Amino acid sequence: MAKPLPLAESAAVAGELAKCVNCGLCQSVCPTYIVDGHEGKTARGKIELMKGMLSGRVTPSSSIADLFDDCLTCYACQSVCPAGVRTEALWTAARQDLAPIASTRSRKHRLLKFTVGSPALLNVTARLGGFAAGFSRKHPERARLGRFGLPLFRGAPYLPRLPDVVEPEGETIGTVGLLLGCSTNFSAPWAADAAISLLTRAGWRVVIPHTQGCCGAPAINNGEWPLARKLAQRTIALFSDPSFDRITSPDATCLSAIKSDYGHIFAGCDDKPEDLSILQGKTRQLGNIVADAAYGRQLNFGRVRAKVTIHDSCHATHLGEPARWREVLARVQGLELIEMEASRHCCGFGGSYALFHREVSTRIAGRKMDQARATGAATLLVGSPGCQIRLQSLEGERLEVRYAGEFLAATIV
Repeated sequence: MAKPLPLAESAAVAGELAKCVNCGLCQSVCPTYIVDGHEGKTARGKIELMKGMLSGRVTPSSSIADLFDDCLTCYACQSVCPAGVRTEALWTAARQDLAPIASTRSRKHRLLKFTVGSPALLNVTARLGGFAAGFSRKHPERARLGRFGLPLFRGAPYLPRLPDVVEPEGETIGTVGLLLGCSTNFSAPWAADAAISLLTRAGWRVVIPHTQGCCGAPAINNGEWPLARKLAQRTIALFSDPSFDRITSPDATCLSAIKSDYGHIFAGCDDKPEDLSILQGKTRQLGNIVADAAYGRQLNFGRVRAKVTIHDSCHATHLGEPARWREVLARVQGLELIEMEASRHCCGFGGSYALFHREVSTRIAGRKMDQARATGAATLLVGSPGCQIRLQSLEGERLEVRYAGEFLAATIV
């Protein structure tokens, strides 16, 4: 007889399950439900499954584990929930508990072990892969997330190419530690350049620790918490330098991992890092630091003639600190921002989701691009480099996809 699967993490957050009133509003924003209509993939459906497993009415199975795995963890369901259910706590807990029986477990375990779990090996692989099949700065649209390609920049990793410190232009207002994030380091070097340009022009001294690696978000989201804690502890130790007044990243996913996920994976742990709360207090979305600088007149932008629309980063939008890119764009004279339908809905990236669930990811991304094209804008701006990578692979002749920070950095005067 099989040994019962422990559900310790799910039990620890069971109080969130009781809040759900089965209203179904989560259906309207769940990207996977919208494209395939499976009730088990909605927040309401997964909550009922968690209640059933904890009560013993439902036996945990690989098919149930796969339902939780087939989730982008965009947390739009959390934003729309009138009862205030913290699905960010529920989904990470359930994935950790069900990981041993998920059908993707062995593949994901190997992928994480030989990538973010082995930084030196990952860097060598990225160099070789980028040289053999990567895309160049001149042709970012060639980044691929389909069946026969990975979005590796020819020249990855980008971190070794960057200086340790970049001094500000003009008066120094503080020091910021820059966490690149894997998407930027291996696939979107222009996002790093844009962040550095925006910050230094605003008066920030930018420090780029060269021993940094993955923040742990992929391991957190895929139920590999021992590895996630190891990566998180390294990140916390590295960015807890008291000289840092702010911590930021071009990638909102990394910032949400620090601000939100680290609290979940270290809950109840005896070895919870002492500096975590201090680090979380200093961590800010890049768009918000830029917005503060724009209002303070440390940043000024030239006049442009362009029509753009914008797609919001899920982790910036739904996990507590929305990025204020719109406020900054509003200060660019001549720029026309046309809002697209459902700009807060996920683009289908979700990190490893786009690799393990390619067909659904592509359908979600295609829907997003259709909505962007419907605005008539010439450029789709995105809040995170991962979103750019996902949507570039579907880019059409009438729509350019750019990282919002990159677009703004090019307009500074």
